[in-house]
Amino acid sequence: MSISDTESELKELLEQVNYALSDEFKEKWRHRFSTNFVSIFQDRLLKALKTRKPVTRSSIRSLYTKQHKYSILEVNAFFKEIDLSLYYPLIILD
Repeated sequence: MSISDTESELKELLEQVNYALSDEFKEKWRHRFSTNFVSIFQDRLLKALKTRKPVTRSSIRSLYTKQHKYSILEVNAFFKEIDLSLYYPLIILD
């Protein structure tokens, strides 16, 4: 993998993260999943950036289902809709 490929991938990831943290992202998904639901994802993504430690899909799923009492079906639907793999390596698909 060349330097330009790595730079391109990094740029794409940063653009994706920037979008995920935007009000536009929240507005797009709030009708289907609620503003609070989307905010939880944004907060977890921001935490991964601030701590410089990746989070796992299962830890986010647990946060939604155990702490916030959302249904596992709703959480999995959200992960599928936003394509969680786009956020690797900040979010590790376990």
